[in-house]
This record gives sequence, C-alpha cells and structure tokens, in this order.
Amino acid sequence: MLVSDAVLRRRSADVGGLHLAMRGESQGQGWLDSTGSVSIIETKYAELLTTMYRETCRLVESNAALSDPPELSAGDRERLLKSLDAWYFEPLQMPEDEVLACVLFFFQVLFRIEGMKDAVKIDMNVIPRFVLHIRQLYRWQNHYHNFEHAVDVLQAIHCYLRAAGMVPPVSLLLTDADAPGGVGMWKSTREPDSGPLVTCLTPHEIFALYLAAIGHDVAHPGLSNLFMQNAETPLSQVYDNQSALEQMHSYLLLTTMRHHGMGVLLDDPQTGTLFRKILKGSVLATDMGVHQAFMDEFAKVLDGTSETSDGIMQWRSTKCFRQIFVCQVLLKNADISNPCRPFLVSKQWASALQQEWSCQYKFENFLQLQHSVNPSNGLLAEANSQVYFTRNIAKPLVDLTTIAIPELRQYSYHCAENLRETPGTHSLYHR
Repeated sequence: MLVSDAVLRRRSADVGGLHLAMRGESQGQGWLDSTGSVSIIETKYAELLTTMYRETCRLVESNAALSDPPELSAGDRERLLKSLDAWYFEPLQMPEDEVLACVLFFFQVLFRIEGMKDAVKIDMNVIPRFVLHIRQLYRWQNHYHNFEHAVDVLQAIHCYLRAAGMVPPVSLLLTDADAPGGVGMWKSTREPDSGPLVTCLTPHEIFALYLAAIGHDVAHPGLSNLFMQNAETPLSQVYDNQSALEQMHSYLLLTTMRHHGMGVLLDDPQTGTLFRKILKGSVLATDMGVHQAFMDEFAKVLDGTSETSDGIMQWRSTKCFRQIFVCQVLLKNADISNPCRPFLVSKQWASALQQEWSCQYKFENFLQLQHSVNPSNGLLAEANSQVYFTRNIAKPLVDLTTIAIPELRQYSYHCAENLRETPGTHSLYHR
C-alpha cells in the first residue's frame, strides 16, 4: 500500500520534527534518535522514555569539555557592572562574550549576600562552566527562545528583587569583597518573613530562582507546545500534552546541574525538596497554556477565597507554599517582561518573536499541519499584536503582582506607558 506524501510528512514530525528543529552544530542537538528511524513511531511510552533519557544524557555528556569563559577588559567589565541594574537592557545587541559575562556577574553578586555560601553549599567557581554548558544547550538559531532571552529574563528577575531590597546592585562587584569593614559584602535591611510576600525568600530560594531563570527555556526547539501536540511528537506524547517543553526544560536544567556537581542543591535532606520544587514549579509556570489558570489561582490567593479544601488552605498558608508561589510569579513576570521594557527594547523582542512564529508557520505549511501561530504581516499588524498581548496578558499579570509585591509597581507603570504611547500603534513603529 502506498503511503501518501501527507502521511510521510506527518511522520517526519512524529519522529524527527523535534530533532530537525533542534539540530545544528554543537548546540541544541536532537533529543531523539539521531538516525531518524521510522521504526520508533511504533515504540511504546516506556521505550520512548528510555530513548529520550539516553539521548538527553548524550547531549549533556557531549558538551562536557568546556573551557573557561573569556575575560573582559577592565574597561568593558566596569561599563557592564555599572549598567546591569538599569531596566534598559539589550542582550540582543550585545557581543556574545558580554552576554555571558552578564550572567556570571549576576551570580557573582549573589555570593556577596551574607549567608549565601552557607545556604547553597557550592562555590562560585562551579558556575562559569555550568553557564557555558547551559548556553550551548540553547539553540542559537532561534530568533526569540535563545540564550539572550534567558539572560533577559535573569536580568528582569534581578531588577525585581533589587527593587524589593532582596539582592544587592551588580555595581557592588566594583568593590573588594575582602575590604576592611566588610563593605564588599551585603545584607538586606528587610526582616526575613516579616509580612510582605517577597520577604519569605531566603538566599537559598533566590539562588534557585536565578538558576530557574537562566535555564527556563534550555534546548527550546523554537516551536510551541501546540505545534508539538498537533505534530504528535514523542516528547508531547510522553508528557501527555501537559507542558511538554517546560517539562523538558526543567529536566535538562536539573540534569546539567548534576553534571557540574550541583546535585547537593537538589539532594540535601532538609532543603533539596524545596529547591527542586522551586526550579520545576517556576519553569512549568512559564507555559502560556496554563496562564489563565495561574491568573485565576493568583487572584484567589490574593483575596483569600481559595477554599477547595482545608488541606489546600493549610498548604497555602505555609512558608514553603509562599516561597514557591512568589518564585513562580516573579519568573512568569520576567518571562513576559518585554512589554514593560522601554519601547525600543520591547519592539526588538516583539519582532524577534514574530520571526520565530513565521518560521513555525512555514514549517507547519510544509508538514501540512494545522496552524498554531499567526505571525503578523507587516509593522502595523506586529504593533497591534503586541498591544493586544500587553493589554490582555502582560499588564493584568504585572498589576496583580504589584498587589502582592508593591515594590514592583514601577514595572506596571512602564507597561501602562507603552500602551499610552501607542494610541494609533503605527506611529511609533514607523519612527
């Protein structure tokens, strides 16, 4: 019996669609059988899980030989350190070495927080190669879901926590950590768990949040969850169409951490469970497919009307729940913070996303799949799409967040200002 071209094309998505989307030099290698054998179509879930686990381990191991990141000149280092606390941040326009340096600076400044080393039980010297490894797992071909996006999200997290007085400015790295009087170290003036939601975070949870930020889209194929579902890819089948990409991101993040000796964070008898829950829970919360459900739950938590059972109410009142929930809220905000950025920065990211959607749209045409994205055709359509997203998704989230964390109100103002500046939308996009 002859097999139609449409069926063959659909099978190419079943078997190799994710591999095709993720292949390319040493970065983002296929997560499935690299042979692309059609026989894998008939395998059962257990076999798929085995294959995916084996290929994931190969992906991690194949990137083990990493050199130390290049050092910046003294002038470039000082310039970056003085700029990283500003909300105007453009990683898409930065040289690759500077983007990498930004990440290392954000982690270095965490280790200037009093008690951080005791809380995480690892040294800063394991971070550079871990970050290099994570960078290699991101697909540089992606227009939007790339390493630069991860760094942008991390910088947003830093700005949020800096505004809330929970982390020091990056410019602290311009001082000597061993200076007399301890001026090189930093301690928050906010009393731990003193009432405001953000004060429930200790250095331990903040460190977990920074890791979640840099790894939240690791190995993203540049294709959406809905594409994966429509193409019936094994990845989507294994996770039963439940946040398949985010499940993959969190798994790869934890696997890479273990590879670089950071398993102590995950396996500590007292704190490991919470650390893993923050990493996975925060990454899973970035799935836009669960956005409305998260918003509904967020509103119930804020007004205290979440009353499904006494057990759940008790769980929600615990410090552990608050710590996980505030990390989810912060990472969700950071992940879609582009509409809150200064307009020209916001426009760059909106254009990048439209380019990625355009690639997916063409791929869906080739595979004869139902379209799961609708890229904008032209600058005006792109602007209107961004306004719609800002008004209906980004701003409602940041507005709810300012109720929970009032210190972030400035970001709601930025978002509103972007909407006010574009009443006709097209005028700013033609500047």
